[in-house]
Amino acid sequence: MVKNCDPDTINSVLKRIKQRRSQWRLSPRRKNLLMLSRLGIKHSLVFDIINQQLTWYNYISGPESDNHEPPFPGDIWVFGIVIQGYECYLKFQDKPNGIVMWISIHLAEHKLIFPYTKN
Repeated sequence: MVKNCDPDTINSVLKRIKQRRSQWRLSPRRKNLLMLSRLGIKHSLVFDIINQQLTWYNYISGPESDNHEPPFPGDIWVFGIVIQGYECYLKFQDKPNGIVMWISIHLAEHKLIFPYTKN
């Protein structure tokens, strides 16, 4: 089930994951690897960009439950940002063991809808 959060909750989640930047991991999905190739940079630099740019304004949805059978523990969050001129879809799972698994870092395939926008 998709739930929308308030900005304070989103900020709290972002603060927690940014404090664990050294524990970020990228899923080796084809879409993610193609995006890195298109950008011409390593995932560590993409992580640095995300770490610097991501705010509650970039929030799309979450927390969501994992949809695997059986589900992996940890909330899933969806955001979107522009990286080197490309609108990117971001999805991560905040795992109980402290790992932040970036499931998706790739070109947005659909229009991204942000419930909070800058005025």
